[in-house]
Amino acid sequence: GVCARGRRRPAPSSTPPQRERHRRLRAAAGGSTEPAPEEATDVEAVSAADVLAGVEESGPNYALPAAREGQRERRERLRLDETAKQAGHTIVEMGAHVEILGEQGLWWPATIAGREEDVDGRLVHEVEYDGYQGEQYWHMLDDEQWRLATATPAAGTNAAASI
Repeated sequence: GVCARGRRRPAPSSTPPQRERHRRLRAAAGGSTEPAPEEATDVEAVSAADVLAGVEESGPNYALPAAREGQRERRERLRLDETAKQAGHTIVEMGAHVEILGEQGLWWPATIAGREEDVDGRLVHEVEYDGYQGEQYWHMLDDEQWRLATATPAAGTNAAASI
């Protein structure tokens, strides 16, 4: 190939080992395009439905990068935080792991996904409960019993700090 400045790129000195192995196997099989017998035993036919079911079970193996906060959004967030601080409202950082006491007397682990000013001027936090990805709930943490989750609890220990 030719690079951008018109110079020729050096040819690769050798082919990758896997490609070389396949070339030798085809040559040994008399140039046949069929895989060699030892190669054919390594292949297992799987339906697309089985593959998709496996992906659904384990979930995607990637995470989308978080969008960078713009200057306008940052100013609005800082204004909101300052107003809430002056009013004495609870402010929990986005991405913080918390536990919220539910009606059943159980602590529900969750992540703070956002916060904004409610119609009455109070600060509300957007919460995404663990195991319920994509479903957000809004909580006025000043009116709730909640605590910061500091770590994954080990057996028989309480790893959350009560607020």
